[in-house]
Amino acid sequence: MAETPKFANLLLQAAEHIGGQVSDAAIELVGGRFNSEVLSEAVSRASITRHDNDLPKSVYGARIDDTPVLIGELSGTALRANIEPQLRRYRNQAMIARSWLASEAPNLQMFLIGPQGAFSKPEWRQLAAEIEADDRTCRKLVWLYDQPSMAEAELFLNRTFVARPWPTSQQQVLLDTVASYALPDGWEEAVDNKKLDFDGLVEALIELEAKI
Repeated sequence: MAETPKFANLLLQAAEHIGGQVSDAAIELVGGRFNSEVLSEAVSRASITRHDNDLPKSVYGARIDDTPVLIGELSGTALRANIEPQLRRYRNQAMIARSWLASEAPNLQMFLIGPQGAFSKPEWRQLAAEIEADDRTCRKLVWLYDQPSMAEAELFLNRTFVARPWPTSQQQVLLDTVASYALPDGWEEAVDNKKLDFDGLVEALIELEAKI
């Protein structure tokens, strides 16, 4: 079984902190066999195996707001010769995951965690941009950071589907403010008065305002 990528748990904690609903994805998404291969094995009773270099050594499957996500990591230097084999293995894993997701397959996302200190290196930022521009198999986003932290993880998530329009801590305050808001005396009756046309409503509201 593949290892859990370094700092994957930090990303998931950050997703929960900004209000995301996080749960584990089906184990088959990070397994080594396509859905069709499992069915084929059941019929033929012949086992299908893959070489170790076909799939990533570290990958984790989660659901965030019920969207399937594969989390992986990129290691080493920001050279194509080093990164491309890693990307190939993650693309293979994404194809396996898609086979199990059926109609949800187009929703699959992949978060790839870069090495520590990568954000300060222009070559890593350029490479990350190229990776994110490649939508083969699924949408891919690269988290670059200098020092891993909850704040850095949240900054990354804020440019993904996990982002919220405002901080979670403010949501209830805003809702409570709206709930407790009351119209001035007489306004509700004026708005509900079907005998008033637009001009009549405006005049009625002006008269009510003058009485305050």
